[in-house]
Amino acid sequence: MDLTASNNAPASALSASIVLGGDPSTDLMVWHHKYGVGVGVMDDDHRGLFDAINAVQAAVIRKESHAAIGSRLNALAQATRAHFAAEEALMAGAQYAGLALHALKHQRLLEQVVAFVTRYERGGFTLHEHSLNFLRDWLIPHIQEMDLNFGLWLNEHGKR
Repeated sequence: MDLTASNNAPASALSASIVLGGDPSTDLMVWHHKYGVGVGVMDDDHRGLFDAINAVQAAVIRKESHAAIGSRLNALAQATRAHFAAEEALMAGAQYAGLALHALKHQRLLEQVVAFVTRYERGGFTLHEHSLNFLRDWLIPHIQEMDLNFGLWLNEHGKR
C-alpha cells in the first residue's frame, strides 16, 4: 500500500487531489450542511473525503479493474491521513485540550481504513456497493461527534 502522502499536506489541497466519481445519482456520500462543523478548512476536507469515497463507489459501479479501484482506495487513505494530520495541527495550534483523544481516534480510524485497503489489495475480498458502507459509516459519525465538538470549540474561541 502506498501511503507516502506528507503529513504536512495543506488541508485545502485534499479535494483537488481526488478524482471524483462524478455521478450524483450513485454517490454513496452526499454532502449536506448538517455535516458542517463551522470551520471552513475542515468542512472543505470533509467534502474532499466524501468525494474520495464517491470515487471508489463510482469505480466499483463501473466495474473498473482491481488495480484502478485499489488506486482510488489508496487516494482515499492518503486523503484521510493528510486530513487527520492537518486537523491535528489545527488543534495543536489552537491548544485544544481534546487533541490527545482526538488524535487517538484518528489513529484508530486510519488503521481501519488502511486494513480495509490492504485486504482489498491482497485479494481478501471483492468490493461491491454494500461493502463500501464501511467507508461512510466511519466518516459521518466521526464528523458529527468528534469534529463537531472541536469545530464548536474553535468557533467559541473566535476561529472559523
